[in-house]
Amino acid sequence: MSPEWIPLLFAAAVIVLLLLMMRPRAQSRRVTICRIVVMEAIYLGTAYLLLDVLEHPPAEAFLGSVIVAALAGAIPSRYYRKLAREKR
Repeated sequence: MSPEWIPLLFAAAVIVLLLLMMRPRAQSRRVTICRIVVMEAIYLGTAYLLLDVLEHPPAEAFLGSVIVAALAGAIPSRYYRKLAREKR
């Protein structure tokens, strides 16, 4: 693993920790897990594309990945509930 992945994996761990610590009380664990999986897949997929395919430096890959993860966080919760197969 190349050293430029270290800050990106640290950011991925921070995203998971924030999602677990700041989840609303009404949100079930199943929806939280689905939200984490979607955000991490988008975040790490974008980081891979920016680092390996496009060969950008780690700072640009980090910022681009954080922006994409923020966009994934803007997805309405009804889609996460549908993904988790929960009914309200």
